[in-house]
Amino acid sequence: MEDFNLPTLERTALLGRLHESIGDVPPHFWAACQICDLDALKSLVNCGREYPNILSGLTLQTSTMAHYWGPSPPRAQSQPSTPKTTTPQKSTLSNLSSSPATPPTKRQKTSDSPATQLRNQKARDLAAERDRFVCVLTRGGSIEVAHIYPFHSISHQEEDKFGQRHIFWSHLKNFWPKEKVIAWEAEIFPAGICDFGIDRVYNLITLSRGAHDMWARGAFALKPISESDDKTTLKVQFFWQKKQQEAQTAMSLLTTPFSTQGLSQNTNVFKGVAKLFREDENNIIRSGDYFTLQTDDPETKPLPSFTLLELQWFLQRIQGMAGAADVDWPSLSDAGSDFSDVELPDLELDEGADLSLLSSQRLSSPTKLVHNDNLNLPMPHKHQEAEGNGEGAEEGRPVAM
Repeated sequence: MEDFNLPTLERTALLGRLHESIGDVPPHFWAACQICDLDALKSLVNCGREYPNILSGLTLQTSTMAHYWGPSPPRAQSQPSTPKTTTPQKSTLSNLSSSPATPPTKRQKTSDSPATQLRNQKARDLAAERDRFVCVLTRGGSIEVAHIYPFHSISHQEEDKFGQRHIFWSHLKNFWPKEKVIAWEAEIFPAGICDFGIDRVYNLITLSRGAHDMWARGAFALKPISESDDKTTLKVQFFWQKKQQEAQTAMSLLTTPFSTQGLSQNTNVFKGVAKLFREDENNIIRSGDYFTLQTDDPETKPLPSFTLLELQWFLQRIQGMAGAADVDWPSLSDAGSDFSDVELPDLELDEGADLSLLSSQRLSSPTKLVHNDNLNLPMPHKHQEAEGNGEGAEEGRPVAM
């Protein structure tokens, strides 16, 4: 039920109590409350009851969390850009009117070491090889290697505890358990979020150009379902996302999201209708469809991270529901936001390194609301079943890679 963005009765009751305290809210906060952890929502309800004015003011800043997840960097941050030319691909985008590309921003230097460049290029090459040089969804051969966690966030250091990266990670803790957020963080920032992120194969997935552009705009989300014990098979589920309404600045928390069940297209992308087809079967891709990703070498060519896909599953839906799907961003291939040839330092950690203390420091942030410090929630296994399989896990058509 909630896989298709339809709230349960328990969530609806909590949303009603929160609405009584703070009234209408900005769209991104509304969307986050539709899918966030229920215990986190209870904490927000308590905060709204005790400090309604403070919570009302801070709801405005949820949009910064959603926009930071997007393919383009926030305005305060420099972005490396290198256009990349791709060949046409057959995924169908009907009635598209692409927006003009914005001028590339200045290149941010990280490392010009030939060895570092080789390592990062090797990661992209290995990801494409792992996915058999086809889009994991359409199986078309015109591909782009996409980052799951945004490249613009890992390509620099950020020591400022009030910087946008810190605000993003701190704000996540308002909607999901702190333990879960720390696990997401450690997957991409094992040395802490002040340092460079790591650009590894497990943060990469191979998509067609059309699918990549749609994904970057929140047009669809991939839910990680399960991973085999030997790490050679990963099952994900595809869900189109549907924008709620046009140009709203505030909305009731009791507004029920549109169901995504059975959707075969997205009408809020590129000011047109976006569709995807499986080229090997000539079947249109619908919400609820399953896809199976495989690797023949989980050590050298690991599958996309279950942990990072879980983070993506939540934030893509916030973007899609709140309206990020139709933002006038340039094509990723034109903007170069995900294909920069600027390389990153490749952090080498001992296999047995203890990462438990890397993210234990409490972050200061003006967006910090209520962290679930008092909740003693069990930490899910890093690569196990995703939360809330729900009805969506029982529907759809399996597709093997």
